[in-house]
Amino acid sequence: MKVGERLVQRFAAAHPDEAARVLGGQAAAQVAEVLARLPEETAATLLAQTSPPVAAAAVGTLDPARGARLLARLPAERAAALLRRLDPEPRERLMREMPGAERLRPLIVLPEDTAGALMDPGTLALPEDLELDEVRRRLGRHAHHLALELYVVDREQRLVGLADLREVLDTSRRGPLAGLVRAVEPLPARADLTAIAAHPAWSRRGSLPVVDERGTYLGAVRAERLRQRTQSGATQRSRAEKEAVLALGELFWLGLSGAFTGLARPEGEEEER
Repeated sequence: MKVGERLVQRFAAAHPDEAARVLGGQAAAQVAEVLARLPEETAATLLAQTSPPVAAAAVGTLDPARGARLLARLPAERAAALLRRLDPEPRERLMREMPGAERLRPLIVLPEDTAGALMDPGTLALPEDLELDEVRRRLGRHAHHLALELYVVDREQRLVGLADLREVLDTSRRGPLAGLVRAVEPLPARADLTAIAAHPAWSRRGSLPVVDERGTYLGAVRAERLRQRTQSGATQRSRAEKEAVLALGELFWLGLSGAFTGLARPEGEEEER
């Protein structure tokens, strides 16, 4: 083992918070390379503390057997949160390698038209203790995962609040991201479409964060996605209503037809049986 690798291992084992902070700003391929070289216990600790979009992308890049062993060392809800962010194919590859993976499926698969099913799990959230200069650097690297709001989490990935992007990008501001955090009422992962649409914050927000029962940040529902889904539902209801009206109309006219047939039958003619 090279001296550099030994130093990285010692640093990661002794200072997992700092190591996770560094990894959270790297590309997924680089994070996967580090996780592949560290002892499993250390790698799993870092995986648990690294920004979820980066951690999920990294574990999906690893050899499935290695990735599954790391996930198996995490708490069930944390492993499920990372698996939920993966596409079905890499997720299934990992789960095939994980002993007892089936226990995670109820945590991964959420009912249709719930906040967890409608959310974008890749929407960026950053730790509250990051300095704003580092936040800006990360925003540049992860611009495709941005919503209109920047969500802020603690080191346990629990939602803390949100920060206005204009304030974050103001280069005259200094200090940790926590100084710009505002409160936001999240959507529970199992909230249904009616509850999601009724959330009062849509008048002010372009997206809303989704959390599990522990307050862990899972992703965000974007207003455009909600609009598409509600319009689709309205279209389906409208089609069903039209079909029902046509069916009732057909029955009505069939009834009238029968009545007129009876009226038109010659007097004394008996109905055929």
